[in-house]
Amino acid sequence: MVFGFFESHWTAAQIPDLTGKVAMVTGGNTGIGYVTCLELARAGAKVYMASRTVQRATEAIARIKAELPAGDVRFLQFDLTQLASATRTAESFMNEEQRLDILVNNAGIAMAPYELGPDGIEVQACNGTGHFALTTKLLPILRKTAGLEGSDVRVVTVSSDAHKFTWAPDFSSLEGLNKPCANSAVRYGNSKLSNMVFTQELQSRVDDCGILCLSVHPGAVSTEISRSGLKSFPYLAPFMFIQDYVMMSPQDGAITQLYAATCPEVKEKQLKGAYLVPFGKLGKKSTLGEDKEGKLGREFWSLCENLVAVAEAASADPFRPGGPTA
Repeated sequence: MVFGFFESHWTAAQIPDLTGKVAMVTGGNTGIGYVTCLELARAGAKVYMASRTVQRATEAIARIKAELPAGDVRFLQFDLTQLASATRTAESFMNEEQRLDILVNNAGIAMAPYELGPDGIEVQACNGTGHFALTTKLLPILRKTAGLEGSDVRVVTVSSDAHKFTWAPDFSSLEGLNKPCANSAVRYGNSKLSNMVFTQELQSRVDDCGILCLSVHPGAVSTEISRSGLKSFPYLAPFMFIQDYVMMSPQDGAITQLYAATCPEVKEKQLKGAYLVPFGKLGKKSTLGEDKEGKLGREFWSLCENLVAVAEAASADPFRPGGPTA
């Protein structure tokens, strides 16, 4: 907390008992993802840390174990930029577990130079496509858990007020998704908008079973993701020396997604498809983010379905040339 500017009326100490519940957090080895794993485990949940790098995740889990000797935190390998990785992650998880109560889509790539990932998708756009792939592959176990007595299943996806940076997104094709924009901030905004409209479309598809889907803006947080923008905006380097003093700590930054994932009030108020900002308040979406007719959400869903199908086919056939062309 900096100079008392950021004050939360809801804290991690108010997380209800999560004993017997299972959670998954992507990008959980650092920043707000790490704090989310830590606090869910502290409340008694079995937590799966879905991260790309084995060593960094192992070190993060060791730090949690040092603080919470009885905490149950496990590693799952997940690469946000590889769609086939989402399938492997989901299958591995469902082979181990019979339930999934909380999914926090937290991993992210921010302010990166223009570059295509392994599947031919612009790397920041993977913030949306990677989490689409993982979430939809986990839908069978999410639905199964929602059918259990006393269940309270949540899917929380980290968006951002940066969704307001964009004005002309094109989610109808891979070419549109990969369209070079004015700068990396606009591409990041596109990806955060995709997180938001995906959440709303997902909510419409799981309304029948009581799953609650929310997107959140964690706030301006001092984490590694803020440092990743230096490649695109090197003139911001001096700011890195003071960001810890003017931005929220990861502990504060994690509050809104922890609130969305666990607070009973979210279920009581039926905050379906809601967008929450610090600290657990309803946020204002842009006109594009509201997506009142659902056009952007449906387009993004359809595009991602095609991209996942192509990526899985390519993964199954190592001699198949090329990547996604949807």
